[in-house]
Amino acid sequence: MNPLHLDVRGVNLGGWMVLQPWITPSLFYQFEGRPPDRTAMDMHSFCEVLGPQEGNRQLREHWRKWVTEREIRKIAEQGLNTVRVPVGDWMWLPYDPYIGCTDGALDELWRVIHLCEQYGIRVLVDLHGVRRSQNGFDNSGHIMNVTWSDDGQSFSHWPSRSAAWQGSFDPLTMTYSTINWDNIRSTVQVLQRIAISLRHFPSILGIEALNEPWQFTPLDVLKAFYWEAYWTVRAEAPHWLFVIHDSFRLEEWSGYMKGCQGVALDTHVQQAWFDIRSQQSFLENACSWRQRIRALQETSLPILVCEWSLATDNCNMWLNGFHDNAPGFPKVECGSVVCPSPQVSGIAGPPQGSSPGPRGTGSPSAPSNGRCSVSKPWDNEDAIEQQLAEHKISAFEEGVGWIFWNFRVELDPRWSWEAAYERGWLPRNVSNLPQSLLDTCKTSGESPTPSSSANDLPWYNMLPSAHGSSAVVMLMGVGLGTLLGITILLRIVLALVVRSNGRRPHEKLQLPPRLLHLARKTQGRKPGGLGLLGLKQRVSSRSLAQLAYPLMSAQHAIDEADEDEAVQIESPKGGRAAMLTAARAWRGGSDASLWATDGGMGARMGAWVCSGAGGGASGAAHDGAAGGVFGGSGGEGGGGGGSGSGGGAAGAAHALFSHAVPSWNGGYVSTRQTPPNEGDP
Repeated sequence: MNPLHLDVRGVNLGGWMVLQPWITPSLFYQFEGRPPDRTAMDMHSFCEVLGPQEGNRQLREHWRKWVTEREIRKIAEQGLNTVRVPVGDWMWLPYDPYIGCTDGALDELWRVIHLCEQYGIRVLVDLHGVRRSQNGFDNSGHIMNVTWSDDGQSFSHWPSRSAAWQGSFDPLTMTYSTINWDNIRSTVQVLQRIAISLRHFPSILGIEALNEPWQFTPLDVLKAFYWEAYWTVRAEAPHWLFVIHDSFRLEEWSGYMKGCQGVALDTHVQQAWFDIRSQQSFLENACSWRQRIRALQETSLPILVCEWSLATDNCNMWLNGFHDNAPGFPKVECGSVVCPSPQVSGIAGPPQGSSPGPRGTGSPSAPSNGRCSVSKPWDNEDAIEQQLAEHKISAFEEGVGWIFWNFRVELDPRWSWEAAYERGWLPRNVSNLPQSLLDTCKTSGESPTPSSSANDLPWYNMLPSAHGSSAVVMLMGVGLGTLLGITILLRIVLALVVRSNGRRPHEKLQLPPRLLHLARKTQGRKPGGLGLLGLKQRVSSRSLAQLAYPLMSAQHAIDEADEDEAVQIESPKGGRAAMLTAARAWRGGSDASLWATDGGMGARMGAWVCSGAGGGASGAAHDGAAGGVFGGSGGEGGGGGGSGSGGGAAGAAHALFSHAVPSWNGGYVSTRQTPPNEGDP
């Protein structure tokens, strides 16, 4: 069953606003054989190397030619109803090196949105690139931690790859030592600007908060970001669909945001990085997703597959990065085709001799003698590609829908909806799919529901494998393992030393700035109004929603405090004690349990998860009125609040909370009689 009653069938407009060398290699021929400081591998270095004037000239020409009215018209004629448009935060909040280089990007975006409106196509705006990168790969706009050799002829990316949007990453422990809340809050501001600038376009379906944050992102931090982004976007564009990415941890979202209106969970399903397997194995794997999606939607959010393709290997040149390859890839013998000609004026074609370099990790990935690498065709190419498409569509129709990656590419047709359609691999009109196709996975038999595994992770989110690697790489792995063991041992010793001192300094808790500010502001104040938080003034529903952000993101501080039982808090009524207590109540995402002395705090926390079914809240309500105002399901009117002497904690949150929470259809769940105070924090 489709929980959102949406039938999303679409394509991505990738390689347009956020450049990726493997999608449009002809734009990157100009950087071959160049010294490191003149080599561009992504959107960031493209603007950095070319500068604002030449970079903008090339981008404007590329934008006009890559997505034209012809492409949008063909998308509509083939029955597709949605396009997902990857964008970068620099389009709304410019910073170097994008200042000047990306001028005119919003005008081009509006041009295409108007075209989509003209042809009846919905637009899902996808925040694909953010400052300092959420995954360290070129699809974020910025490859992180590229190390060049002294002679400038080769470079290394995979062993040192990182993502700094989240904070400071430690590659030895594969964890974040600090969280960059400024980056995260800046991204929320960008989402707000996107909503404000595009909310008047009727063709906008919604927004995806962040594409593919890698799986080492602390889950509590990511969930905190999603909550803040959700409330921010809904305040500006209440009718939009809000999409969150699973960070390649699909099973970790059970109960999260359950009951929130207009929310979908994006998962990306690719087979291009599987080990070598039979055709039948690819078909069975495709159909296994039907049962998996059905099971997940019972406990999680509606599932929307925003990226999939017909690729079963990663032979497409530069798929793993410009002149780069992940260790051990490709796993199959690849074919080749004549390299595409440049579409932007002033760019020379590919080299006709051997590749001039540079050389990255893994197998060579570069034009050679005018030819570029692509997949080698199956013996029964047309038949197997058509079957694979039918199996995948049949499986993904179990959820909210699907969006193919990409609408077109310059090389391999398995990544191009346009080229695959022309070859007869795809249905002629996806707006009217035959029942026989929809039942493909029923009639062909479904494999058991697959458990989450490394196959859920795309190539750039997996750690390098020693399989098939050289002895040098294996020795490096042993060395890293030894260093990791020593690091863990030192941390254990350090923890024992700290425990022996009996007390750890409070500054070590590293509370997020906004949480620490509010804690200091309320420290020592007599409880009132919100009781445990020590705030006397009435707090608006908007402020309550915003408060969820620092409370959730205090998870790392709670963990540190829980590990050290000797930690002493200044005062039972102190602001920091209140914050840690409140944050502990929020821990677990959907189970918000808090014993509030004035009643209702637990219910207020529960209201943030949108539905009593999605996350209950219990409070010892000594003040029945407070419990009645904030209890219940956050606008749907029933239970989950708790109980107390006043008995009012279980009730609807209409009076206050729902005021700032518009419903999915654009209306309001209820109307608050008294407007929030202007001075509310």
